[in-house]
Amino acid sequence: MAKANTHLRRASSSSSDISVYLDADNTSVPAASSGPIDRNPSSSMLSLSPSRNAEAAPVAQPADQVNGKNAAVAKVDRSKGSSALALAKFLDEKVPFKKKMRWIKRASILKDDGTVEIKVSGEGSNIEHDVKCDESHDEFCDAIHSQDIQPIEPLQIVMLIVGTRGDVQPFVAMGKRLQEDGHRVRLATHKNFEDFVMNAGLEFYPLGGDPKVLAGWHTHVAEYLKVPLHIFFTMPWTPTSEFPHPLSRVKQPIGYRLSYQIVDALIWLGIRDLINEFRKKELKLKPITYLSGSYTHPFDVPHGYIWSPHLVPKPKDWGPKIDVVGFCFLDLASNYVPPKSLVDWLEEGEKPIYVGFGSLPLQQPEKMTQIIIHALEETGQRGVINKGWGGLGSLAEQNKSVYLLDNCPHDWLFPRCTAVVHHGGAGTTAAGLRAECPTTIVPFFGDQPFWGDRVRARGVGPAPIPVDEFSFDRLVDAIHFMLKPEVKKRAVELANAMKNENGVLGAVKAFYKHYPAEFKRLASTAEPKSVHKYFSIRGCFGCSKSSGYK
Repeated sequence: MAKANTHLRRASSSSSDISVYLDADNTSVPAASSGPIDRNPSSSMLSLSPSRNAEAAPVAQPADQVNGKNAAVAKVDRSKGSSALALAKFLDEKVPFKKKMRWIKRASILKDDGTVEIKVSGEGSNIEHDVKCDESHDEFCDAIHSQDIQPIEPLQIVMLIVGTRGDVQPFVAMGKRLQEDGHRVRLATHKNFEDFVMNAGLEFYPLGGDPKVLAGWHTHVAEYLKVPLHIFFTMPWTPTSEFPHPLSRVKQPIGYRLSYQIVDALIWLGIRDLINEFRKKELKLKPITYLSGSYTHPFDVPHGYIWSPHLVPKPKDWGPKIDVVGFCFLDLASNYVPPKSLVDWLEEGEKPIYVGFGSLPLQQPEKMTQIIIHALEETGQRGVINKGWGGLGSLAEQNKSVYLLDNCPHDWLFPRCTAVVHHGGAGTTAAGLRAECPTTIVPFFGDQPFWGDRVRARGVGPAPIPVDEFSFDRLVDAIHFMLKPEVKKRAVELANAMKNENGVLGAVKAFYKHYPAEFKRLASTAEPKSVHKYFSIRGCFGCSKSSGYK
């Protein structure tokens, strides 16, 4: 792990970033909130940041809408070459932000769903990643699971999590595993997850403030505190030539790597004023006047990606400090008591198809419900409809082939289903694939189209159906595809491969492996502190002040 005393690696306005702070001697717990932030040179930070969907940043207009002055500059810049490779190299250099934006204006257009359409010149077509389970292999992931990596001295660990329950859940699993190794683990997240966190046996820390603002600040706090940084995501943010950024639309493979640089730059354009004000006023750091187009360049920061290498193998252009650790599952099924009506309904017939879109809002829930019911009838299937927060499942009359569900752990329900249809969140996708379920993804925004593409490329589901294209015909075709024996066979093969993974252990081992030796020594000399189930930020800052840190 490198010390986090570098400039910005990524500034994201995502609604689901996660930061985890490890405090070696139980002093300050930095958080992006009001009040002082205490400098602690002996603490360490682990930042885990799954980004679900980046907010639409103010984006420059396409080339035909650029004003006269910028058009003249763009004309001059064309002499440097307009290929994607030339632009990618240019964006990797330490160039003033405004100069980079002149290039980006010509190459990208912000779409209504918040994604960025990127047009590049160059040869190439879409690359397929349809591989068999036994051919999908991540050597480094396997190596880190097989290595005898010993736990380090006990640390005071605080996980700062900004996002939905689906974002919190993997890190509850990690926290429980770290706790088994003797670490004190606290989760700092939204108040509505308090019971969920504390019922898992972890300490809870109430997180205030605007999640959209908090999400991008942890790297700057790390710089201020001069602590090491380890970042985990549930979607790719490290540039690669094997697939595009999940928040981008680019057809030519030559533009895949470029897409990461452009998305980073556009996000930074939307939040740079907030970040720089925070750096100057709260952290007393210099403002950032430029941003490297490549998120990890030039920083040597270890990254861990929380997905199965059998679903998305580690790209060959990612180095040894980037791990694909596997999905991190939290066992919820063992404590779940299902309603008798659900158990009886499941036992009455064949395995059903699950349909649900979680907490996402639906524009026309009644229409979508009718499409789902008619598609199930057309294909002769039973269905479990998760009503969620969007109002799905309003029936005009009783239907014995459909069960309306309020809430149920996926790890209990999905093994009892023959296939699943959902929005494509990383956690829901993982649960369905582990349960041997062919999957149809109906993406709404963010990284959901990416997971839809990965499922299709792996051969365990049809092409994703964007929510604004959701129709009777598309859903019927998708169900027929999922019911094919060869698709089920591939789903079983993938699930068997995933069962041999332990993403939680892989993530913990990756952290231990990259944790700097000098901070291990600091941790070993830390005095133990009393443990409380609930604490306040005021108490934490008071503790750090009494320790003499300023």
